[in-house]
Amino acid sequence: MSQISELTAWFKSQIGTTESGINNVKYNTDYYGHEVNGEAFPWCVTFIWDGFRLCGLSSLFCGGIKTAYCPFVVNYAKSHNQWVTSGYREGDILLYDWDKDGTADHIGYCAGISGGNVYSIEGNTSDKVALMTRYHGTVMGAYRPAYTSGTVTAPTASEKPNTVQSATKFAVTLPMLKKGDKGEVVKAAQLLLIGRGFTVGGTGADGDFGNATYAGVVNYQRAKKLDADGIIGSATWQALLGVKQ
Repeated sequence: MSQISELTAWFKSQIGTTESGINNVKYNTDYYGHEVNGEAFPWCVTFIWDGFRLCGLSSLFCGGIKTAYCPFVVNYAKSHNQWVTSGYREGDILLYDWDKDGTADHIGYCAGISGGNVYSIEGNTSDKVALMTRYHGTVMGAYRPAYTSGTVTAPTASEKPNTVQSATKFAVTLPMLKKGDKGEVVKAAQLLLIGRGFTVGGTGADGDFGNATYAGVVNYQRAKKLDADGIIGSATWQALLGVKQ
């Protein structure tokens, strides 16, 4: 079976899966290594991540880097010349920008096309996995993984849920972050910290690098034996992303 056929079959098999509690769903459990519950754990991206992992194709999704953040997927695709904005086809990873602010809000797997529509299988859609019919015009763009004509094999030990795989090349710009910074990049860092079991405060990934996030960064740096200065620089980014230095 081809890589795309295997993925499509898996994603279709998940339609109807629902969460238990707020964002408590098996894809998040696989991603974080334990059950999670709360608004800080949206799972539309972890659903896609888990599909590639369980099909033995982790390296095809963001180079094997773990992420639960839609804008990260967009940045990865663009930096690796795998971003398309037309001619969508089965196997594409579709991104949506609902509020038209230039930042991706949602993600889905393209299971097929029909005329001006795409059939998108999406997690975290009304608290479940759903097959949605979307107009081409609602799609921000798509990440097209570098599929080959080869068949898939069973996941290896390196693709288990708690393992962060490293990419051979990483071109996304990651600025230094410190207390007082705000924005989407801060939110991405907070999601990575949460995913590794470090709290960033009661409001979760809110994009505000306040005292709680500072404390979370320091605790993470100490756990990783990094310079515990509370600043997310190159070494801390690489540790969070699982990129070998």
